[in-house]
Amino acid sequence: MRFGALGDMVLLIPMLKALQQRYGRSCELVSSGPWTAPLMDRVPACGPLHLLTSRRAPYFFNRSQWQLVDALRRRPAGPVYVVEPDEKPLDLLHRGGVGPEWICSLRDLPRLPGEHIAAHALRLALQTPAALATEAAFADSFAAAPDARPTLSAADRFDCAVWLEKKRLLGPPLVLVQPGNKKTMKRGDRQRRSNAKYWPEEHWAEVITGVRQLLPSSRVLICGAPSERALAEDILRKMSSPGEAVIVATDDLTIPRLLALQERAHSMITVDTGPAHTAAAMGCPEVVMFTRQPHCAADLYAPLPTSAPVKILLPEDPAPDAGLLSIKPDTVLLAWHELVTSGWRETGF
Repeated sequence: MRFGALGDMVLLIPMLKALQQRYGRSCELVSSGPWTAPLMDRVPACGPLHLLTSRRAPYFFNRSQWQLVDALRRRPAGPVYVVEPDEKPLDLLHRGGVGPEWICSLRDLPRLPGEHIAAHALRLALQTPAALATEAAFADSFAAAPDARPTLSAADRFDCAVWLEKKRLLGPPLVLVQPGNKKTMKRGDRQRRSNAKYWPEEHWAEVITGVRQLLPSSRVLICGAPSERALAEDILRKMSSPGEAVIVATDDLTIPRLLALQERAHSMITVDTGPAHTAAAMGCPEVVMFTRQPHCAADLYAPLPTSAPVKILLPEDPAPDAGLLSIKPDTVLLAWHELVTSGWRETGF
């Protein structure tokens, strides 16, 4: 059971793979959010999916919670792993007739100092429910280190290729830029004090211009959800002459297409947000700007790289709650240039 944003669900993938290794079968997942199904459909370790429309709504007013409880009552007894700190998942399990002897919960496994949340979840995956304590021993380590990479189909890659061909983007190196995030796109002024992940539009414009100067053959795609189109267009307006080399892609990027695009992209520059996690999982080298807020600190929540490096940039402002405003465009460009010229691929860039 895990109710998380896109990035949270990407970081759950290693745990699902670990549980599949331990028990020899895919996991049922109880979650929420429209991004979960298209992501987890591409994770063979994830089997049946139960999505709640709301986990905070009172039980008697939410049909999806009733349906989950009914499914739990019909489900054979088996291990249940709760990757949530609150009481609501345990309440739903109790209503569904799942006894505590079958449950392993993060509530009972405190995070170690400085422990990444994905590593914490993997430690949970090594716990064995009390109900199985007398059964044959389960492995206390993993035969293969589980990573966060989803598995794309040929149809996923074909869809992305067709879209790129339509946009005349099949040939040149593709540099992805992700300026928006959930907080930025909430109602109100993007520059409001509470939006620690805001980075000014003129900074993004300067970075895109610098990327084009350093890699003239490239095309820059401004990524995001449809609700982030206005932000992308405001960035374009800050550029003197973006031309056809800078493309707003916010209306076209379904989760499968985004994954396939990141798999083949040259690199990405992004704030800390869900697509930063998918890019790292898909092997796209990227620079990620992180705030210093303790609840989303880079050492606890950084994207997990698979086959390409991830460079984390922190604010130059030493304040413990510093946002992104003190990070300079020149700093981002330098980090990106060093990343993509470091020879991480055999063929280089």
